Amino acid sequence: MPTQSEPIWERVDSLVDRQINVEQFHIWPFAHPYPIDVRFLLMDRRHEVPKHRPDHLEVVVLEFGELGYEVEDRRCLVQKNDVIVVGDRIRHRSLPLGASQQAARAVVLCFLPQLVHSGPLGDDMQYLMPFMLQDASCANVIPAKAGRWREISDFIQRIRAELPGTSQRSRLAIKTYLKMILLNLVNHYAAFGEARDALRRQQISADRLKPALDFLQKHYPEPIRVDEAARLCAMSACCFMHLFKEVTGQSFVAYLNGFRVAQAQQLLAVTDRSIADISLDTGFCNQSYFGVIFRRVTGMSPLAYRLNHGSIQTAVSPPSTVKMPPTQ
Repeated sequence: MPTQSEPIWERVDSLVDRQINVEQFHIWPFAHPYPIDVRFLLMDRRHEVPKHRPDHLEVVVLEFGELGYEVEDRRCLVQKNDVIVVGDRIRHRSLPLGASQQAARAVVLCFLPQLVHSGPLGDDMQYLMPFMLQDASCANVIPAKAGRWREISDFIQRIRAELPGTSQRSRLAIKTYLKMILLNLVNHYAAFGEARDALRRQQISADRLKPALDFLQKHYPEPIRVDEAARLCAMSACCFMHLFKEVTGQSFVAYLNGFRVAQAQQLLAVTDRSIADISLDTGFCNQSYFGVIFRRVTGMSPLAYRLNHGSIQTAVSPPSTVKMPPTQ
């Protein structure tokens, strides 16, 4: 395993707050083509921010202190070694510190779902179920007494040691460690009857979408309309779109574009074919539109992805960083 450097603790108001846009979406700026990141946050927030939805998934381990936390219309206190599971369907925020309250510290793992699930629905979707089961009071906070934080923290550190994932081996290791974290979360939620029922319902819904997703896998380079996909599932377009969003967290068009981009990433990484050819072969009508969608999904242009894939440099941390001693 690569040698790890000491963590750099970044102030939450300087890093996270500036990533929240006017629509109250939290846009995470992944610094490299492999869409996963580990950051160390000093939770010294002194002012309120609006409740916001992330465009990614997060697993947060509170390493030190305690923190007021709000998710949708519920509030709770998060304490040392609690784990927060943040899906892209909920609005949440940490609350400002009290006048005499010491800033908490949190280790944050951010990733995009396509890192685990980049194709038609299958067993890999089960790994993402914990991010879809957050409707009970603060159910996305796993208390320290559950003991989940130890293994999760260990695998987060292993992921950090492999970043930025410049080799096939390191990317395989990152994905494996991430799946171990997610399996830990699945096991936690599966212990609760309501969660088991929700998982079962989710799987039934996923099975209903299978004909359309099998078709997508084989015909993604071709034009695919929503009404065609709905017809394969014997559903109206309206019902299909609602169910698709419920199961995957994305619209059908966004999912299709994400799948096409995933195929394009492979071609950009392992072939020297032109970007124009790759855009057409993965289902995009022209190179310009391909570039727009590729940047939206990955955070960089196709050319930048190709140039950086084999020689990725670790991003320079912003100036608002604080080195902290390890917690005793």
